[in-house]
Amino acid sequence: MSSLAFDTHRAVKALCEAGAAEPLAEAFVETIGDAITGNVATKADIAETETALRAEIAEVKADVARIETTLKAEIGRVETTLKAEISASEAALRAEIAEGRTEIANVRAELKTDIGLVRAEIGDLEARLYRQLWIMAAGIVGLTVTLVKLLG
Repeated sequence: MSSLAFDTHRAVKALCEAGAAEPLAEAFVETIGDAITGNVATKADIAETETALRAEIAEVKADVARIETTLKAEIGRVETTLKAEISASEAALRAEIAEGRTEIANVRAELKTDIGLVRAEIGDLEARLYRQLWIMAAGIVGLTVTLVKLLG
């Protein structure tokens, strides 16, 4: 730190005029002068500190700008990667949906075929049942005629 303007000769003279011995006055003024100049910042000290702080602030700003640039680039890379992954996932889902629709259509076709076969079997069974019923009905009619002849 720079020295502070302090008129030591004047201070010693004032103390001597007040009745202090010259060696005591000089020791007192020297001690006070050291205390004042040792703990007081001068304009030059403040300017030096300000310059150092401005330099540090400039370094921090440069660091922040570099970090910002790096982060923007990284965000851009991540965004591009995510877009590609989303696009790939979307395409895969569309393909799976199309495959599912095809499977559903195949199952429907199989069900229609199976339903047609079951209906045909039911029709055949129904026709056989009617034939059997007619045969039974004819037998009953024949028995009835025979019974009427026997009883009559």
